Amino acid sequence: MTEAQACERAILKGIGEVAFTNHVMLTEPEYTVSQAAFAEHWERVQVCQDRYPELTIRLGLEIDYYEGREAEIAASIDQYEAVVGRPLDLVLGSVHHLNGIFFSNKSEAPIFFQHNNIGSLYHDYFILATKAVQSHLFDVMAHPDLIKKYEGDLSPHLPFEQYQDVVGPFLDALLACNVGLEVNTKGFKLKVGEPYPSEEMLMLYLSKARELAKEPIITLGSDAHKVDDVGGFILDGASMLIKLGQDSVMCFKKHKPTVCKI
Repeated sequence: MTEAQACERAILKGIGEVAFTNHVMLTEPEYTVSQAAFAEHWERVQVCQDRYPELTIRLGLEIDYYEGREAEIAASIDQYEAVVGRPLDLVLGSVHHLNGIFFSNKSEAPIFFQHNNIGSLYHDYFILATKAVQSHLFDVMAHPDLIKKYEGDLSPHLPFEQYQDVVGPFLDALLACNVGLEVNTKGFKLKVGEPYPSEEMLMLYLSKARELAKEPIITLGSDAHKVDDVGGFILDGASMLIKLGQDSVMCFKKHKPTVCKI
């Protein structure tokens, strides 16, 4: 998928703003955009912004969190910003590795889920995700309950009530650190059949935000890796937010969020 194809698809679907967030994983070079490629990517994004003035285009990265490697991650963000000569609009934090295993990769996931207690995995995942938030490295946490990616396929369903006790501190950390939460609609096309986060998790986040009288920091994205997925299930994600009384999301520019009505 080229940048132009993604933009054209977004316009076709009536989307007014998109963000390109290529991946950086310190332990997975093949999933990491090189700095040279990122510079070329930025040039193409600028061409697209001129070509499609009706579309607002943001530049970001999705960077994996690894406990104990915070300084490397921070240096990496600085390097990518230096390559393009400007601040990124947003940095998504993510957790794809747990206990040394790339659990969201389908080739590694079977053994990971077969040989571990599912409740313990969810617990460990959210403990690590909370540390990612508290690192202050990221603007938004991407697909915040990604651990459920293979639910109904390689892993069993775990009711929210069985891991809510560890989700609570994660959501508290988001609000305390002013880090956003992505509503990622990719899960709608998988067997799990729901976005990241689940409606229960999003409801709890909104409840906590309202108790603190804090503006929720929520982004909405389709996590598209191919052109047909651009804007996929976005209306479903928006409908879920509206159902829960949230009629806006945040749009980021140079790490600063602004309210955008749905």
